[in-house]
Amino acid sequence: MMRKKKTYYVSQKLFLLVQRLNSTGRVVGGVSVPDGQYVPYQVSLQYFTRNHEYQHFCGGSILSANRILTAAHCCKGLNPQRMFVLAGIRDLNNSKNGVRSQVIHYEIHPNYEELRTSDIALITIDPPFDLNGISIAAVEVYNQGFVLGGVKVTLTGWGLRLPVQFPFVPDGVNYPNVLQTMTYNTISNRECRNKGIADLTATEICAEGFPFKGACSGDSGGPLVLTTAQGVRQVGIVSYGLFICGIFDVPDVYTRVSEFKLWLRERISPNSIRKVQIK
Repeated sequence: MMRKKKTYYVSQKLFLLVQRLNSTGRVVGGVSVPDGQYVPYQVSLQYFTRNHEYQHFCGGSILSANRILTAAHCCKGLNPQRMFVLAGIRDLNNSKNGVRSQVIHYEIHPNYEELRTSDIALITIDPPFDLNGISIAAVEVYNQGFVLGGVKVTLTGWGLRLPVQFPFVPDGVNYPNVLQTMTYNTISNRECRNKGIADLTATEICAEGFPFKGACSGDSGGPLVLTTAQGVRQVGIVSYGLFICGIFDVPDVYTRVSEFKLWLRERISPNSIRKVQIK
């Protein structure tokens, strides 16, 4: 789980070397969230290593005080007793300023197929977060229909900020500890298929910011959001993309959250929903 995972994705037109975005890394082409500001729904999923260190491996988003949304591939095969969720921070080096909670359970969607469909999981934590509305807050799930192409969306995460990891450079160059943010546009599912993601399903949504913009290693499970008249709404979960992030004219693929609103509603109790609106 902590290592880079490569898979050959077969298209009718070409072979794409793709990488699961589930090892430590950051957003390509993003900028740092300014000091003193927060993306309050963004969390860091962390694994407690044998060296007794907390290591970031995926992103996630807060749906309620004790429910975290992430990608299925971020959880599959992991021991929940060694998984933690860190909230309320922008800098991973300042974890003492945030709140860390233990994962007690995760549920992967039963239809999950790697690199194909339903890459979504719901995590339960204890103790619950105190949603103070400033540094820690829930994000609402977008439920106003099928998001089409050409919609401006925002990605945040602690993902690789260069197209590839360069050896022999300080960790801070490849992997900034400050949360990164980046805005680009969705593309239609038809266009996404035409650009090489031939097996794309209705449970996924694509976005592209070519060149030099996109999700990368470590961003997996994190939120893709749009801003509506009612506020910020989550539309996607980082799922997969190219091995060389943000370089070639091939989109990033996200889980389309709105396709799973019933599955989520069945698993979030009324008392824990609070700021989540899933109708």
